[in-house]
Amino acid sequence: MTMKTIARATAAAVLGIGVLASPGALAQQRNAGAVPAKVALLTPQDYIEIQQLVSSYPYGLDENTDNGEAYASLFAPGAVFGRPRTEGHDNLAALANGQPHGAQYTRHFITNHVIEPAPGGAIGKEYAVIIDIGENGKPGGIALGGRYDDEYVKTPQGWRFKNRTFTPSHAEVPPPPAGRGAGRQGQPPAAPQGR
Repeated sequence: MTMKTIARATAAAVLGIGVLASPGALAQQRNAGAVPAKVALLTPQDYIEIQQLVSSYPYGLDENTDNGEAYASLFAPGAVFGRPRTEGHDNLAALANGQPHGAQYTRHFITNHVIEPAPGGAIGKEYAVIIDIGENGKPGGIALGGRYDDEYVKTPQGWRFKNRTFTPSHAEVPPPPAGRGAGRQGQPPAAPQGR
């Protein structure tokens, strides 16, 4: 092993990230007759830069102190935001300008970011909650929740979104099976006690 390989492995272990292709991609490569897809390995630096890109997204929308430029610059040329479908730098900036924003505004919260190598770059997914915080006596509440699905591409300016789609969450909870979930005498069960 070279010192560079040892340094990368150590950095990956400390950061808790993998530097190899996903298990599915490795399994494909092990198949005797299969031609593996060209999946570039991501370095620890790639993971950090992609995380930084995704972390910058809420600031570009919520603060937006530069007429949408910070938000639009997160996307590669020709990139598409998928809901509503928006393409092109000026259109992306206009999308950001159409959202509530301000220097002290906080609304988008993104969590559970997963990054995987993919042909031509990387893919990712995150959960998102958009919260309207109550001010001036108005109640706050969750405006929207859902998931982002991303494609990332490395450009001369660094990692950028190639495609980002938001899918709102849907709480489609099926009713409990007959005889289960009902409390005494047909009453709904008591709320669970928890932390």
